[in-house]
This record gives sequence, structure tokens and C-alpha cells, in this order.
Amino acid sequence: MNVGIIPHTEKPAAISLAEELIEFFLERQIQVCFEEETAQILGVPQLARQIPLKELDVVIVLGGDGALLNAARLTSQVDVPVLGVNVGHLGFLTELEVDGVFPAMEKLISGDYYIEERMLIEGRVIRKGKQVAVCSALNDLVMTRGTFARIINISTYIDDQHVTDYVADGIIVSTPTGSTAYSLSAGGPIIEPLLECICITPICPHSLSSRSVLARPTASVSLHLGETREEVMLTIDGQQGFPLKSGDRVEIRRADKTAKFVKLSGRAFFEILHSRLKMPQVWGGAHEG
Repeated sequence: MNVGIIPHTEKPAAISLAEELIEFFLERQIQVCFEEETAQILGVPQLARQIPLKELDVVIVLGGDGALLNAARLTSQVDVPVLGVNVGHLGFLTELEVDGVFPAMEKLISGDYYIEERMLIEGRVIRKGKQVAVCSALNDLVMTRGTFARIINISTYIDDQHVTDYVADGIIVSTPTGSTAYSLSAGGPIIEPLLECICITPICPHSLSSRSVLARPTASVSLHLGETREEVMLTIDGQQGFPLKSGDRVEIRRADKTAKFVKLSGRAFFEILHSRLKMPQVWGGAHEG
């Protein structure tokens, strides 16, 4: 087995755990590698990028959801699964907590796990008929206004059919995985992660009748930005940004690749939802009997 490890280098707990994992895997004659900068921080320069990414069996991410999102987008391009260990706060996407890492690693080595695939979405920015940017997201693509408190106009289409014109602070196009992130905060629905679809949710819409729209996974979603004098950004998983101009069109569809996650704990989606979001077992707080 070839294992890559990506610790959040600004979290001492992640660095400490990475050092323990090096010893754990090398004792079992399992190859381990790190990104070059991380290997230098850990004092193991000999373990820097000695194995190509595409030849890894798994990438273990020590951090929170942000670190896992970044790693999953990267590894999806070469079909390598990721395993997330929560060294952050919420850790909604991570599979393990720190106190259960080493028993889980034994299961990983023995092959006692399965792979869960999550859909990605791909966005293409079209400006004056030409493609000027392309990106992929595991959670969401968000078109939003800049620092000034002014609304923007976005015409929304699904397979060239006009859906509605949103007058809002912005719009979120999310995957089912991203339905419990920014989209949920904006009033979007909770979607089981394996129920493939594309969710469109306006951010602070000007009209009370503006609601989320779900499209089938094979649909093509098109966002047309109206005239604007203010800064408008397209953000990818809340981590990368691309500035938009009046008249730009963002074409969004399901990506050809999927993100692959190692599943060891057997915890169900709604069990994680209850524990992470502190939701009552019966929504609204009313219990039968």
C-alpha cells in the first residue's frame, strides 16, 4: 500500500498526528509520502513526493472540511480516494476523529473499508463567446456580489429553458455534498449525498417567492449575469475565486470525474447530520408519545 498524508500545517495537532502516522506505517513497511514543503516541516525530506499522486492507494487528510475539499478536488483527477481525519472544528465531511485514528488505520491496511463516490460539478465561464475559465467543485459554485451592499441580477436556465430571474445577493449551485454547507445557510434543502442532482439556491433574494430549484444530474445549468458596476465573484468551494463581468455566463454541469472517499466507520448520513449540526432527532423538537 502507498499512502499520501496531507496534514494542515498550521495546526499543531495535525503535525503531531502526522509524525505518529509516519512511525505507524513505516513499522508496517507501508510506503508514505508528503508534499515537499510538508516533508521539510516534519523533518523527513526523504519522504517528499517519492510516489506519484496517481500511484497512491489513499490520501489521508489531517484537518477540517476545507483541507478535505481541496484534497478531494485534486485526487479526483487521478481517481485516488481520500480519508479525512477531523483536526478542525465542524469536520462534517471527515470520516474519523483523532481518538479513533489508529484502530481505523488497522482496518485500512487490512482492506476493511469501502469507497463512496460523490459527484462533482464543473463550471465554465463564457465571456463574449469565449471560455475564459474552467473549474470543478465538490461543494458548490457561488456567484456573489462584492463588498458593496447592492443586489445583482442573474438569469437562470436549465437546458436552455428559462427558469427565473433572481434579484439577490448571489446564487449558489451546489452538489448534494454541498447541500449542508453554504446552501443550507441560505435556506436550501438537505440532500442525501448519494442522491445525485444539482441544487440552485438564491442568496437573500429580493422576492419572497424565490426558492431553491433542483435539477437532474445530467442537466446543464446556465447563470447569466446582468449589467453590474460592482465587483462580482465566482467562488469555488469557498476557496478559490474568479472575477466576473457584466454579460458573463457560467455554464455548470456534472463533472466527468467523481470524488472518492474511504468509509470505515459505518456511520449513516443522518447520524452525522445530527451530531455535527446538533439537530433534534425529530425536527421541530416534538416527539411522538
